[in-house]
Amino acid sequence: MSLENEIFEHLKNAKTMQLATVNDSKPWICTVYFVPHEGKLYWLSLPSRRHSQELANDNHAAIAIAIKTDKPVIGVQTEGMVEVVSGKDIVQVVCDLYANKYDQAHDFYENFAAGTNQHNLYCFTPKTWVLFDEHNHPDTPRQEVKV
Repeated sequence: MSLENEIFEHLKNAKTMQLATVNDSKPWICTVYFVPHEGKLYWLSLPSRRHSQELANDNHAAIAIAIKTDKPVIGVQTEGMVEVVSGKDIVQVVCDLYANKYDQAHDFYENFAAGTNQHNLYCFTPKTWVLFDEHNHPDTPRQEVKV
C-alpha cells in the first residue's frame, strides 16, 4: 500500500482535525470535523469564525490529526492551501460523505443550492503529508510524501 493510501485509510475513521492558520504573524489553531475525499480534506465552517476569516486573508494552512494517542502513537500532519468550494457537484458529494460520517448537515446541499446556507464548505489541498506511525513503522515512524 502506498504511503498516501495508508494515510487516507487512517483518515477515514478520524473525526476531528486541528487546523492551523496565521494572520499578521499571529498563529491560531482550532478543531473542526472533516471528511477526506480524493486526496483532499473538507470541512464546514461559518465565515465569521476566526480561522475562516484568516483563511480569507491567507489561504495557507497546516493540519494535524491524531489517529492513535496512546503508545504506539499514530498521527498525520500536512501543509497546503485552502479554498472555499462552490461547485455544486463536489458540494453534493462532500455533503453526502459528511452526513454519512456525522449524521448531520443533511440539509446543507439543499440550502447551498437555494443560496440560504450560512456555512462555507472548505477544501484543503495538501502539498506534503507526514505520517508519524510508531505502530506500523516502528523503525522509521516519521515518513513524508510530497504531493
